[in-house]
Amino acid sequence: MPLFRRPERTPPPQFIVGVHDHRVVIGTAPGGVGMLEELRGYVAAVTGGAATPRTDGRDSVAVLSAKMDHAELVNDATSAVALALEELSERGLVASGEAPPQPDLPAMPERADTYGYIQATHARAQTRLRWLEAVDQLLRRHGVTVLPPLPKEEPRVRPH
Repeated sequence: MPLFRRPERTPPPQFIVGVHDHRVVIGTAPGGVGMLEELRGYVAAVTGGAATPRTDGRDSVAVLSAKMDHAELVNDATSAVALALEELSERGLVASGEAPPQPDLPAMPERADTYGYIQATHARAQTRLRWLEAVDQLLRRHGVTVLPPLPKEEPRVRPH
């Protein structure tokens, strides 16, 4: 081997899950749910000063919008992590009974106004987030990381 030539590194094994192509990388440290930290502080990060409740105690429109976006991101992450656990179980890397069970979600009100619906959706997302935190610990013990999808390449438009 020449003096300055380094051996080629082989990337750790990985696979893709979910409709948004979340990446699952096996044999990494520290492991876990890679998007968890971003999800924890999403609403405050997006809304900044608007996160403080108004004088009437209700959330502003900016906060309600952020809560709905947050719920969608948590739902996507939960689906991807659940699929990753299923695949890891099939590959014999995580025992099927080792994963925490999916959480019981708070009930959605039957006849809620928009404000109530958003608050209930956000409460469900918070429950799913706690489940993701439990799965994060499991994945860390097994050296597996679930990462967000890579950014999609923008289509290149050729000038005429």
